[in-house]
Amino acid sequence: MDKKECIGKKLEDILETPILISTDKKTRIYGLKNKGRDIEISAYSRSESREDYFHKVEIEYLPASKYIINGSCTCESFRYYGMPCKHMLTVRNVYIKNQQKLING
Repeated sequence: MDKKECIGKKLEDILETPILISTDKKTRIYGLKNKGRDIEISAYSRSESREDYFHKVEIEYLPASKYIINGSCTCESFRYYGMPCKHMLTVRNVYIKNQQKLING
């Protein structure tokens, strides 16, 4: 992972079309994949310290328990502590809030 990837990307550098944009426009979900009981979610979440940047977030989420069982984020907090960061939790919460919309297309 290069330094630019760790810092995040500017919105205009993200070329993919999102499946869902959160109502506050801080989180954008780009991919969903069912893996048995788990769901893999790929997203970008806005950095709070650098307003123009988004962190790439990937999580494996277990809907039955609402736990993040695996994942990564390009933010400094995740790289330093290795535990779910606020960006990962935000992506999970946006998914939960919009689950029916995402499932029904």
